Amino acid sequence: MDLKITQARLAGRVGLWDIGIEGDRISAVAPALSTSVATVIDAAQKLVIPGLVDGHIHLDKALILDRHPAVEGTFQEAMRGTLRLKQTFTEADIQARARQVLQRAIAFGITAMRSHVEVDHTIGLTGLRALLPLRQEFAWGITLQLAAFAQEGITNQPGVEALLREAMTLGADVIGSAPYVDPDPEQNIRIVFDIAEAFNCDVDFHLDFLDDDAPLLWPVVAAETARRGWRGRVCLGHMTKLAGLSPTELAEAAAMREAGISILALPASDLYMMSRKDTHNVRRGVAPVHTLAAMGVNTGLAVNNIQNLFTPFGDGDVLKIGTLLAQVLQMGTAQAHELCLDMATTRAARAIGIQDQAIAPGHRADLVILDAASATEAIAAPPANRTVLKHGRIVAQTKLERQLFCRPSE
Repeated sequence: MDLKITQARLAGRVGLWDIGIEGDRISAVAPALSTSVATVIDAAQKLVIPGLVDGHIHLDKALILDRHPAVEGTFQEAMRGTLRLKQTFTEADIQARARQVLQRAIAFGITAMRSHVEVDHTIGLTGLRALLPLRQEFAWGITLQLAAFAQEGITNQPGVEALLREAMTLGADVIGSAPYVDPDPEQNIRIVFDIAEAFNCDVDFHLDFLDDDAPLLWPVVAAETARRGWRGRVCLGHMTKLAGLSPTELAEAAAMREAGISILALPASDLYMMSRKDTHNVRRGVAPVHTLAAMGVNTGLAVNNIQNLFTPFGDGDVLKIGTLLAQVLQMGTAQAHELCLDMATTRAARAIGIQDQAIAPGHRADLVILDAASATEAIAAPPANRTVLKHGRIVAQTKLERQLFCRPSE
């Protein structure tokens, strides 16, 4: 045993626990480990959680709001404005902004991340070429997956399929698209699965997002998942249309469980963009991931965008997104708060193909010590003070210093 964390609180477990670590793996979890080790971290009865996971983010278009502040605040403006801004992106520019986000992410305790990287005729492969080196540069603190992503469509963009295949050849980990912007969304989905089969990679769709009357596309994805034998290798982001389904219709969506499809809610973006046409009784527009989780679907949460036209706020802290989700979906019980933590850690990891993100022997020694005593405290007010371990060693530590200066009594 190389390292031992003592006096730790664990969500869903009573009492205090020790966590033994050998190399980059957890070797033991017990109320008391007698093994002597050179390095001991006293958790001081604070909550220890698996490393946070941001399974859906856009590093290539983060932190660009100052270049194009919102005027309309609509999805259409975000698409138009971002397309124009992409014409000015360079590898150095993308890397500079992505580095800021990655450094913050590691400090927050995000130990794994999947970033979508736009591939189209405007940006070409510039985004991917910019981000590929960062995957290794930041491997000490975060596991970074890169998804080649067709934001502008495929069937309406001759040559984009070839670009996506080139992106996979260059080293992208995952293939994805936004079928709802394509005039032939079903063919878009089939093309993405074709590429996935050719490169034996996972699939990640932005799906069922716009609040229009277009038919739901998840049944198409579920059918293709089954037909291609891609069970457990498909993730769907947004899924805001599920928020408008009746209980009977939503129960039908539980079929995604059988296909092994995961769903990530992106509440910061979805609350901002959805239901713009509602004049009263405005819908929340956030996928009911708590209900789907109860039906057996693997669900999680993620950041999506940071300070751009799609989401003009945020700092990239997944734990704060957990707080937002709990508020929006009225998840107020201790059990619901533990589910929120799971959706920001173990469940989100599973959604992007990481099966060993949990506090258990043999699993990754990617952990966060939070200045909280319970899941409820962590979700109610995400603490600034955090100690982050990646590969079994401390990679970041944040300590908030607060001073109060009172007026001398007269």
